[in-house]
Parts: sequence; C-alpha cells; structure tokens
Amino acid sequence: MHIKQIKLKGFRTYKNETVIEFTKGINCIVGFNGSGKSNILMAIEFILSDMSEYKQVFLHEGIGNAVRSCYVEITFDNSEKYFSMFKENEIKIKKVLENMKCEIYVNDKNISKSQYVELLESCGLCVNNLYNIIKQGQIIKLSNMKEEEILNYLKSILGAKIFEEKKKDGLSMLRECDTKKETIQKEFNEMNTKLESLQEEFQKFLEYKKLEKEKVHLEYFLNEINYKNIYEETQILKSKLQELKNKTQDEDNALNLSNTSKSEYTEKLNKMKLEIVTIQNEFDRTISEEIQNKRNIIQLEILIDEKKKEKSLKESKNKNQIENMNQINEFILRVNEKLRALKDVITLKEKEIENKNNEINMLLSKNMAKNSDDANYSHNVKQIEKMINDINTELSSLEKEIMKNENYLKELKDESKKLNKDVKENEKLSEKYMTEINELNKKSENCVEEKRKCQRKISEGTSNLNNIKSQLIEVNDKYEEMVKSSNKEIVKMVDIILKESNINKDSILGFLIDNINVDKNYTKAVDTILESHYFTLIVEDMKTAKHIVEFIEKKREEKTNKEFNFRDFFFGKLTIVPLLNVKKYNDFTYPNDKNIVPLINCVSYNSKIYEFLKSILFKTIIVKSLESCQNYLEDNYNCVNIDGDYLSKHGFVYGGYSKKKYGVYTVYNKLKELREEEKNEKTNIDNFSNNIEQLDEELRIIYDQKSTLVAQKNGCLTSLNSITNNIHINDDNIRKANEKIKSLQEKKESIEDYKNQLKMQILQLRNHSINPDESKKGENDITSINDEVKKLKEDLNKVRNEYDDFKNKLELLYQKRNENDSNMYMKDYEDADIAEYNKELKDKHNLVEKINKEKKYYEEKIKQINKEMEIVKSNIDKILINEKKHKKKILDLCHQMNQTNEELRILEGKEENIRKKKIILPQGIKNLEEYQNYDKQQLSSKLKSITLELKQYSNINEKAGDRLNILMSDFNELKKRSEEINTSYKNIKDMIQHIGKKKDEALEATYIKINKYFSEYFSLLFKNRKANLMLKRMSEKEYKERINEMNQKKRIRKKYVDDEAYIDKITGISINITSNEDEKMNYTIQELSGGERSIVAICLFLCLNKIDNFSFFFFDEIDAALDTVHRDNLSILLRELANKGTQFIITTFRKELLEYCENMYIVKIVDRESYITKGTKKEAYEIISIEEKNAIEN
Repeated sequence: MHIKQIKLKGFRTYKNETVIEFTKGINCIVGFNGSGKSNILMAIEFILSDMSEYKQVFLHEGIGNAVRSCYVEITFDNSEKYFSMFKENEIKIKKVLENMKCEIYVNDKNISKSQYVELLESCGLCVNNLYNIIKQGQIIKLSNMKEEEILNYLKSILGAKIFEEKKKDGLSMLRECDTKKETIQKEFNEMNTKLESLQEEFQKFLEYKKLEKEKVHLEYFLNEINYKNIYEETQILKSKLQELKNKTQDEDNALNLSNTSKSEYTEKLNKMKLEIVTIQNEFDRTISEEIQNKRNIIQLEILIDEKKKEKSLKESKNKNQIENMNQINEFILRVNEKLRALKDVITLKEKEIENKNNEINMLLSKNMAKNSDDANYSHNVKQIEKMINDINTELSSLEKEIMKNENYLKELKDESKKLNKDVKENEKLSEKYMTEINELNKKSENCVEEKRKCQRKISEGTSNLNNIKSQLIEVNDKYEEMVKSSNKEIVKMVDIILKESNINKDSILGFLIDNINVDKNYTKAVDTILESHYFTLIVEDMKTAKHIVEFIEKKREEKTNKEFNFRDFFFGKLTIVPLLNVKKYNDFTYPNDKNIVPLINCVSYNSKIYEFLKSILFKTIIVKSLESCQNYLEDNYNCVNIDGDYLSKHGFVYGGYSKKKYGVYTVYNKLKELREEEKNEKTNIDNFSNNIEQLDEELRIIYDQKSTLVAQKNGCLTSLNSITNNIHINDDNIRKANEKIKSLQEKKESIEDYKNQLKMQILQLRNHSINPDESKKGENDITSINDEVKKLKEDLNKVRNEYDDFKNKLELLYQKRNENDSNMYMKDYEDADIAEYNKELKDKHNLVEKINKEKKYYEEKIKQINKEMEIVKSNIDKILINEKKHKKKILDLCHQMNQTNEELRILEGKEENIRKKKIILPQGIKNLEEYQNYDKQQLSSKLKSITLELKQYSNINEKAGDRLNILMSDFNELKKRSEEINTSYKNIKDMIQHIGKKKDEALEATYIKINKYFSEYFSLLFKNRKANLMLKRMSEKEYKERINEMNQKKRIRKKYVDDEAYIDKITGISINITSNEDEKMNYTIQELSGGERSIVAICLFLCLNKIDNFSFFFFDEIDAALDTVHRDNLSILLRELANKGTQFIITTFRKELLEYCENMYIVKIVDRESYITKGTKKEAYEIISIEEKNAIEN
C-alpha cells in the first residue's frame, strides 16, 4: 500500500486546488523556508490522524476573501488489498472542514468517525499515534531519551499500556474485595446478637397467635349465626316485595292497556283534527277561489259590456262612413266617365288640327309649284313667316305645359317615395306590434304556467302543513304531559320579556336547552342530569338579570292592579344565571379509560356557557353499567349510563324502568323544530298566494297591453291599406303624367317639323319667283284653314282645362275615401275578443258551480267528523277516569314497596357489614370443631374469656417472626456474598499474573525482532561499529527492596502477592555500541555526537516498520543534523528499503538525498499562497544552493 495522489484546497498555504502525484520509492519535496513544504506532511497527518479538533489552524489565511472551508483527499493504492473491505484497487479518503464541522468521505461516500477509525486500524494505522510520520525535532527528542523512556516508547508502540491499565484495574478490584470482606465479618457479629433476642420474643408470639386463632373461630361462628338470621328475614321481605311488584305490574299492564286505547283514540282524534284542518284549508281555499272567480266574472262582464258598447258606437259611426263612401264612389264613377269623354274630345280635336295642318302643307306645296316662276313672292313669304310666329307661340305654350307636367310628375314621384317610406314604417311598426303581441302571449303563457306551479306548490305546502300540524298536535300532547306546568309558564314569561321589555336582547342567551346540542345516543343520560336545569335562563351579566327581575316585578304589580292580564304568571319560578358571576373551576383531566366517556364531551354547546355547563357536569361520566362504577365512586365521580340510570358520588341511585320513549330534550327540540317548520310553510304558502295575486295582476296588465297593441296593429294595417291605395293612385297618375308629357313632346316635335318645313318653303320661295295672283289665291285658302286651326286649338285648350279640373276633383274624392277607410274599425277582431271573453266567463261560471258543490261537500264532511270527534272525546274521558283509578292503586302499591325497600335496605346494610366482617377460618386447627355445636350465648361467653387472656399479651412484638425470617434470609444472603467475594478475589489475582506474563512475552518477542533489524541498519550506517539493544531487568535484591518499600507505604498489606503482581521486572532498554576493531570498547548513546545520536534515533524509527509493517514513511528534514557521510549512508539505507517496497515522502535541504530520489517536487509561495510542481534535480540543487548561501550569510 502506498499513496498515489494528494489533492488539497484551502488548506494552510494552499488556497487553490493543488494535486500532487506520488509513486513508490523516495519522493523529495524541496523549497525555500516558509514556502509550505511541511504543510504537505501536515495534510497527510490531517487525513491519517484525529487532528480535526484544531479546525481553525487548517484554514488558509492570505490576501483576498476569507476561506471558510478546506479539504484534503488522499488516494491509496489498494492492489495488495490492505483495505480488505474494499474490492477497488484505489481508495480515496477525503476530509472536508466547513463551518467548523469535519465530514469524512471514503470513495465519495460519507462515513462516521468511528467507521473511519475502524477503517484505518484495519490496515495497521493508529489515529492517535502515527509513528511513521516523523516531524522536525522528533529525531532529537528520541536521541535524548533515557533507558526507561525508550522502554515506555516501545510499550506505547506495542500497545502495552493497555496491559498496565488492566493490571491497575485488577489491583483496585482486589482492594475493594478486602474492604467488603471486613464489612461482611462485622455484619456477621451483629446478626448473631440480634438472633438470640428475637428467638425469645418469637416463642411468646406463637402462644399469642394460638389464642388469636381461637378468637377468630369464635367470631366466625357468631357471624354465621347472625348472617343466617338476617338472610331469612331478607328472603321474607323479598317475597313480599315480589308480590307487590306483581300487583303493580298487573295494574301497570291495565294502565298500559288503557294508555294504548287512549293513544289509539288520541291518534284517531288527532287524525280527525288533522282531517278537519285539511278540509277547513280546502274549504278556505275554495272560498278564496270562489271570491276570486266571482271577482273575475264581474270584471269579465264589465269588460264584455264595455266591448259591446264600443262595438255599437263603432258600428253606428261606420254606417255613416259607408254611406259617405258610397256617395264618394258614385262621384268617382261619374268623374271617371266625364274624364273619359273629355279624353275622347281632346283626341278628336288634336286629329282635326293635324288634318288642317296637313291641308295647309298641301296648299303651300301647290302654290310653290304653280308660282315657281313668279318674281313676286313677298306676300307668301310674309304669310309663311306669320305662320312660323304662330307656331313659335304654340311651341312656347307647349313647353310651359311640358314643364308644368314635369313638375307635377316630380311631385308625384316625391309623394310616391314618401308613401313607400310610410309603407315600410307601417310594416315595421306592424311587425313590432306583432313581436310585442307574441312576447305578451309567451309572457301570459309563462305567467299562467307559473300560476299553476304556485297553485301546485300551495297544495303541496298545505298538505305538508297539515302533516306538520298533526305531528305538532302529537308532540304538543307529549310536551304537555312531560314538561312541568311551571316550566311552560317560564317559557311564556321569557317570550313576553323578549317581546315587551327594553332589555338588550343580545345579552340574553336563552334557556340552557336552547344553547346545547346532544347526540341522540346520549339524550337519556343528559336528560337525567340536566332536566332540572333545562329551563334556566342564561344572561351575560348581573345587570341584565336585574332588569329582568324588575320587569317581572312590574308585571306583577300590573296584575295586582288588574291592569294586565298575565295568566298564571305567579306559578312560574324563573332561575337566572349571569355568566360573569359563575365560579370558574380548574381544568380537570379525566382518566384515559375506554369504559367511560365524560358527559361534557357528549354535549355540543355555545362556547360562552362552558363554565356554567362545567359546573353542572363536573366529574360526571357515562359508563356502560352502574355495576362497574365502584372504582369511580371512590374518586368522587357521578356515574350515569346510556339508559339514564344515575349513581351519584354520595351513593344515591336514580332511574330504573321508564315508559317514556323520548326525553324532555328530544320533545322540546322536536316541538321547536315543528313550530319553525310550520312557520316556514305558512310563510311559503303566503308567498305563493302573493305571487298568484301578482301574476293575476300581471295577466290583467298583459291582456290590456295586448288589446291596445292589437288595436294599434289593426290601425297600422288600415293605414297600410289606405297608403297602398294612395300608392296605386299615385302610380296611375305618374303613368298618366308620363303619357301626357310624351304626347306633348310628340306634338312639339311635329310642330317643329312643320316649322322647319315652312322655313324650307321660304327658302324655296326666295330661290324661285312666285306669281302674286296665284299666291294670293293660295293665301286665302291657307288663311281660312289657319283660322280654323286657331279655333280648334282654343276649343282644345278649353277641353283640357276642364279635364284637369275633373282630375283634381277625382284626387280629392280618392283622398276622402282613404280617410274614411282609415276611420273604419276591424269588426272581426272585436267579435273574436268578445267571443273569447264570453268563453272565459262561461268557464268561470262553471268553476263557481263546481266550487259551490265542493263547499257543500266540505261542510257536510266537517259536521260528520265533529260528531265522530265528540264520540272519541267521550271515550277518552272514560279512559282517563279509569286511568286515575289505576294510578291511585299503583301509587298505594309503590308506597308499600318503598316501605318494604327501606326495610330491605336496612337488612342488606346489616348483611353487607356482616359480610365485610366475615372471617376465613385458619387452616390446620382441628380441636376447635366443638364450637360448631355451640349456640349464640355460649359462643359470646367463650369469646369474652379469650379476649381477656389476649389482653395479657398487649406488649407482644407481633413482628418478631417476620423480623426473624428477614434476619435469617439476610444472614444466608451475607454468607453467599462472602463466598462470592473470596472466589472473585482468587480470580482477579490469577488474571493479574496472566496479564503480566503476556505483557513480558510480547515485549521480549518485539525486542528480539527490533534488535535484529537495529543491528543490521546500524552496521549499514556505521561501517566500523556494531550496536544492539539490551533489555535491563531488576535483580532479586532490588526486587525485594522494592517490595519492602511498598509495604512500608501500605501498612495494611498482609501478603506479597498483590505487590508482586504489580511490580514490573523489566526496567528499561539500553543501546550497546562496540567497535569492529576492538570489541572490548563499549559506548553508550550519551557518549556519541549529536549527528550520531540522530542516526541511532533514525534506526529506531525505521525498525518500527518491522513491528506494524508500515509501507510508507514521512520525514520532515530528518537529515538536518547529519554530516555528509551520515547523509550518504542514510540515503543508501533508504534506497534499499525503497527497493523492498517502502514509500518515502521527504522534505530536505541537502543534496545527498536528492541523488537517490525518484521524484522531485518544487514548492514556491507567492502572496502567501503555495504552489507545488514536479521538477528536476537541477532545479532542486539551485534552491538548496541558494538556501545554503543564505545560511552562510546569516
């Protein structure tokens, strides 16, 4: 095994991570003083020893940030399996120092310190003594050791100190054994004196015990006689009690039968009451429905009358409008006929004018042909020009007419656009009204559906209410039966206080029963304990309690003055508890027992009343049965079982058989719950009834809105029809206006053509001469025709004006007709509304008839049930009379049973006392059987005489026998201890002798081995000398003198064996040195020079390798005190050892060791940080030479 690598960071002067590779053989580290060479060896020692206690020393202190942690890691070669527990060929041991804590890792796995020590010891390394690491000064220290010190040093290497410690422990044990033996002997002497006195007292004690046994016999027989007499009396009383119980049971059975029949009748009566309530509710419902339906009938009749009146008024108006419409239609027919006649006249006149113009054109053409050669044409030209002027006049009038018609057409088109816009608006409005009507229809359907749901909910709520009322009647009967009348009055009183007083309601927490919540499994137990406290009023402070008392006093005064009717007010006694005045108990821990449950843990309560509740339920527990309560009664616990049977800490028992199925708590809370449910159901029914009324009102509003919207929709439709008619008329007028404009334009074009022809004629006339005579004749014809044309045109204009007048009249007539159409109403819709209302009215009448029939049925049913109820009540009264008789008999029998129970309890108490005093007869006494035939008087007299004899032994020591037995057992125990101490004494002596022998054997064997190698190594280092080690032993004379000296110091010693075992006969190791030239010349180590002594010390260190088989050594400047020759010899020796497999890591300043080194390492320091590199011998020599020069200069 050897070190392959060292890795360190933050350690001493090595701030940064530094890795050093080592090999087998000699590895030299060279560097200037203070460069950090020794820190490498310190890092190795840090890993292999327990140096981590000096933690702050190892951290780097230099320039820059402070170093908080460091680590050193050494890699060992494990090819030879020195670390036998690892299979790997390399083992990495790492120590990390961080935050002043040291962590150890082996192959990157964290291990504990003990595991780390075991690991090193398994391969021969001791963490406390590292003899293979030799620091500066250790060589000199060893060379100056004396013979005894060398022996102790060798012992420490061998582990002989363990033998010494064991030997010392053995001797101290021997001393303890001597002390104990002396103590035991003293105790033996004391016990013998005590035994003699105790034996005399024991004889008197035996006589006393004999008399006492006889007394016990007598008392036993007396107790037997008394017990027999009491037992007979008890049996008589029990038989009498059983007879009374049987009679009570018979009466109870009869009472149960009457109760059963009573409960059956009561149940039947409750059912009848419930049925009456149900029928009455139905009856009330039918009455309310009848009233509602009658209201609806009246409303419908009023609505139908209003509709009929409205219809008659509208019909009378429509008659006048129809007559006007007929007259207007007749006028429209006449005007249309007149317009058609005028149209024909206009067409005829236009044709005549056209024919005349054609004749003129023909005449002009003829004149042009006849008079083409005439020179005189001026007259014709003038005539034609006149005609052209007339044509221009006519064209201007035509243009005016065209413009007038175009403006009229534009007005018609604008009106048409406006009408189309109105149509769209009316259509949108109609659609809007239709959408609103559909929405109202849906809304009305939803309302009707909601109304039906509400009616259904009311019917369900009514049935639920009836069920609740039936349960309420039943529970109220149980409440009246179970709860005291005073408590009922207290409840009424507190209700009045809460309603009428000015007291702060927040300060009143209510009754105790209102502030707790109990699981149903524990209600009987809680009822037993808290029933008397249920109706205690809890308030927050004393001030509130005083206000309540003042209010009650005030009401009492009002009652006495007859100003206030407070029924039975004085029969209720109210208990008030102010919470601030409640005494607080210390917290109590109940025993952890699965057979008990603290009663307070079974109750859920308001946190404010905890102290009050704890004061009532303090040390009260629920148990499985009262038979197991004896242990708890001794600890002052009140016990109650689940069935309500109660055993107080004073021994009083309450409970037994109870006919009640439910307790006060259950009935009260059930009654409160049912009242709350009844209130909620009534509220729900009222809410649904209000909803129905709201829905009816909403339906009425919807119907009104619907009728208004329908009327508005019909008005829109009427307006739409009139607008549509106006659009048709307007379109017709546009068509006619277009036709007229077209005809006027055609006429204008024909006149312009004629005008152009005339112009052409003038040109022709100008180009050709025309005969004036002929032209005159033609002129006369043309003039006459022109006159006719003028006249025809005048007639045409008159006819056209007349046509326009009639057309305007026709438009007015159409307008009047449209107005009449818009004022007419929709008769079909009015008839449909009236029919719908009539149908609804008929349905309402049928419903009223049906309701009347139901009313009669319900009235007859109520009368019938009332009769049956009277019969049932009479039966219940008879049962109650019988019940009272049975109860009276049961009370008498119970009184007799109580008296008998009291007598029986007294006898049982006596029996229990006798049973407690009952004595078990002592065994082994046969001569006292004669007492069995004695009577009570004889036994009493005999007991008296024996009691007098026992008085003589009043001063007897009753514990003499026990003390004698104890003393004898102590005596035997002491004897046994004495024997054990003697045996231990002998064993300890043998062990000490064995330890000394083993130690001497180990020391001698080691000496022989070391001596051999010491001689060998010494002869290699000193060529002309030999040396060996000598064990120095004590002589016989010295041995005896030493024993005498120790005996004088310890005068108590009786034998020599103790001191002999302690004395060590080997006193030291000396070094004997002889010369090869003269063997008679002997030297001691003190006679050698300093360098020679160092060589001797180095030889001793190297010999240690042969003891523990170290495979590596670490030397820190071991050659510092040697001269050149010795350094050469030492180098040769180290080389030989290195060749045999030993690894050396050496720091040096001498050149001799460098000659034999395999590896050189150069250490430098810069800014207080060390750096190490692998170097050459040349670099090492340079550093050593510089150091030698510095040493010479200094």
